Amino acid sequence: MESATGSHEPAGRLLVEIVEAVLARTGVGPVTGGAWRLREGEFWCHVSPPGEALRLQGWKLHVAATPLAAPLVLARAAEVLVRHGCRFKFAGTLGRVGDLVSRRYERGGGGKFLTAYPEGGDARLRELAAELHRATLGLPGPAILSDRPCFPGSLVHYRYGVFAGVPALGDDGIRSAMLVAPDGRLVPDRRRAWFAPPEWAPRDPFTRREPAAQGGRAAPAEVLLDGRFLVHGVIRHAFGGGVFRGVDERTGEPVIIKQARPHTAATLTGQDARDLRRHEAAMLEEFAGSGFTPAPVALFEQQGDVFLVQEAVDGMTLRQWVADRLEFGGGERWGIPVAEALRRARSLACLMRLVHDQGWVLRDFNPNNAMVTEDGDVFLIDLETLARPGEPAVRIHTPGYAAAEQVAAPRYGDAPGPAVDLYSLGATFFHLVTGVDPLLAADDPGIRGTAGRLAAWLGRLAPGNEAAIRLAPLIVALLDDDPGRRPGLDEVLDRLDRAARATAGPGTDAPAAGVIGLAVTGADPTPAAWSAAEPELKELMADGIDHLLATADPEADERLWPSGPVGGATDAFNVQHGAAGVLGVLVRAYEAGEHPAVLEAVRTTAGWIADRVGREPRLLPGLYYGRSGTAWALLEAAQLLGDDSLLEYAMELAARVPVRWPSPDVCHGVAGAGLTQLRFWEATGERRHLDRAREAGAELAAMAVRREGRVVWPVPRAILSTPADVVHYGFAHGVAGVGAFLLALARTTGDSEPAELAVEGARTLLAVAEVADGAAYWRSGEKGGPRKTHWCSGSSGIGTFLLRAWQDSGEEEFRTAAQRAAVAVRRSRRHSGTAQCHGLAGDGDFLLDLADARAEPAYRSWAVELATGLHARNVVRDGRTLVPDDTGTQVWADYGTGLSGVLAFLLRSAHGGPRLWLPRSLTAPPAHDSGTGTVPARDTAQRG
Repeated sequence: MESATGSHEPAGRLLVEIVEAVLARTGVGPVTGGAWRLREGEFWCHVSPPGEALRLQGWKLHVAATPLAAPLVLARAAEVLVRHGCRFKFAGTLGRVGDLVSRRYERGGGGKFLTAYPEGGDARLRELAAELHRATLGLPGPAILSDRPCFPGSLVHYRYGVFAGVPALGDDGIRSAMLVAPDGRLVPDRRRAWFAPPEWAPRDPFTRREPAAQGGRAAPAEVLLDGRFLVHGVIRHAFGGGVFRGVDERTGEPVIIKQARPHTAATLTGQDARDLRRHEAAMLEEFAGSGFTPAPVALFEQQGDVFLVQEAVDGMTLRQWVADRLEFGGGERWGIPVAEALRRARSLACLMRLVHDQGWVLRDFNPNNAMVTEDGDVFLIDLETLARPGEPAVRIHTPGYAAAEQVAAPRYGDAPGPAVDLYSLGATFFHLVTGVDPLLAADDPGIRGTAGRLAAWLGRLAPGNEAAIRLAPLIVALLDDDPGRRPGLDEVLDRLDRAARATAGPGTDAPAAGVIGLAVTGADPTPAAWSAAEPELKELMADGIDHLLATADPEADERLWPSGPVGGATDAFNVQHGAAGVLGVLVRAYEAGEHPAVLEAVRTTAGWIADRVGREPRLLPGLYYGRSGTAWALLEAAQLLGDDSLLEYAMELAARVPVRWPSPDVCHGVAGAGLTQLRFWEATGERRHLDRAREAGAELAAMAVRREGRVVWPVPRAILSTPADVVHYGFAHGVAGVGAFLLALARTTGDSEPAELAVEGARTLLAVAEVADGAAYWRSGEKGGPRKTHWCSGSSGIGTFLLRAWQDSGEEEFRTAAQRAAVAVRRSRRHSGTAQCHGLAGDGDFLLDLADARAEPAYRSWAVELATGLHARNVVRDGRTLVPDDTGTQVWADYGTGLSGVLAFLLRSAHGGPRLWLPRSLTAPPAHDSGTGTVPARDTAQRG
């Protein structure tokens, strides 16, 4: 759910102008010729005095505020801070303030509207805190979970953390400002949801205690609320308050307890999460006895928090219900049994009519807000968004389930009418019959309507799915862009009843597309499918490459291509999110002959990287997040360009990459470094690279952990900041990726020990596989979790390794498991994202691996199915038809999560060739029938 307070709408320059006025009034601002500086950023605005100090770290102050109080808090706090000559930053708009207090904001960062960086000793810090406290006393703002309040009930909080810090890459490949420990180590500044300064931090300036005495987070104690409700489990933690399982000790009945923390989810109306909980309690009372909502139990306030207690309904969300019931029958049949889907759709429509008949509009109807009980009844949960049409309300919606008029509504205005719920009902039906969220990236304005795009997508999903075909006309009607054309609930129920009667009668096969009035397109391709799909897939390739060329900024110093919030925090030169990943794809695009202008882009990109990559002092080893991938991309560019100096630079960079490291994996650690050394040995014949690959192999042999007859490579808890080491199975972080490197080493050297260890890893993966109806799935690791099918943590990445383990060992179980992994990948194609890392592009590359290894056309046809699935989600930007990133909402160049990774798969699907970021020893069959491995030929010739 996304509320108005969580949107990124600017609210003018109100807050900036307040600070400008303070600076002008005190005679120190730019207008008055003073030396103070105010720098506006995308989220934060920074205010600095003359002679700005460069202190690295220390005890700093945070001031909380609600959006309504933020202007006054800022005006008063800025007066104090400027008078003290103290540097500070603040959230730049009221919309950003709303972000900071929203219920789902990251708990360690929530509420921090203003940050002050005091210079001087503890006495000055306490003096400044006291003045800020007096200036803001009585104004509203949430408690900051990562900090301690300086005084009881104060908006002013403190914690130990970075000021300027030391910008550096962490072990996870994310750049951040680091703390410096007393021994000189760089330490991440971790923002917990509780007060947790480093044990070596100076004495607490307010309590005078040493941090070590405060220890870590205490074990949770048993909690009894209102003297009656015993908490015994957590459903969800959130900044706005958690949701817990408990028991009513008065009755012995299980209950759900919802917490609301003061001043979280606060809006410009002055309301906050507590008001939402009270409103939800009123709605539960309104519909008590209806049989469609949980029964209310209690509403009370304790220590300032509001708690709503309601009946615990046994069941699952509609989203989980759909996931559990999707079936994959013989041939191409799939989906939820049509009779079940129709019954469930009718229950949802009846639930909505109940609400509308009482004069309310839901405003946020989606598969997460409906629960299906064990008896098959449907309950409405999370009723806090209900409103009377036309009454004042804050805009709220869930992306993909809200009509355009609802998304575009003012931040605060009249609540919408029932037509927005009808759209949400159609979107929920879309998910009911397909398991897919109807969320598409926004086109450029005026290009295409949402309804038409969703109808086309549903048409591609419908073949083989009787429920989707029968409900498609109704779904499309409910998703109409014009609210006035959406059918009312009486018509919805009538159409569902007629569909149910038709299903129950003789001849229940799904009607033809022409009968239901929806063009069912994009049926699964035949083995010759690339030819049929060629026009639209070639358009994706050509437009995608054009987009990469048009959006690069060689004059930019920070990033050659922009990235999203996550990618933008990583190294600008890596494969996963940086320029190296795009460079690898540009090289492949030129070799495929797709675009002659690409050659100059290769030259420019390689030069941009080489000119700047040396500025990063820390060389992480990983292939995707570290410097190994950067060196590899420069190698491929140097060979294409025939550039000896660039080749020498790439070789020296690769030679400096660490091959001994705490993390064993491909993305961040030793296996990724080892794969890179093998690629350089193949390309150059330089013995040092082979020696370093052997060193990496020895390191992984030493890191292997055997238990219960299995071999695993744990990622140390120190790297992940987790309570214990973590074991993964997939290619990116786990056994499959490590095993692939060991196989490549054995193929290259002929050594038997790496091959034996790799086969041991393959047998471990067989032992933990879960086979269902001929498809093989894996959990992400020993800790379990949902079944995964993607490259990073699931079937396609594990299948990538098992296929090669079969080629080397001849063990048929490995081949069978790889083929079952392919079945799992194909079944998940309708529900997967777009990306290489965890989506269709990476899954498609695995299917192409199978096609190359097994010479079976079906796998290539399956890969084309995935490619056409990518096209179904296309978005038009600047006149180009593009594939969005893994969020489904934006277009970024990133390899692991964005456009260039998709292009890598499409180029290979169309033109063949080896898979990117694997050495040639893994992209060609071993030169033997089974067993030991031989040294492959090296491609020492440059590609001029």
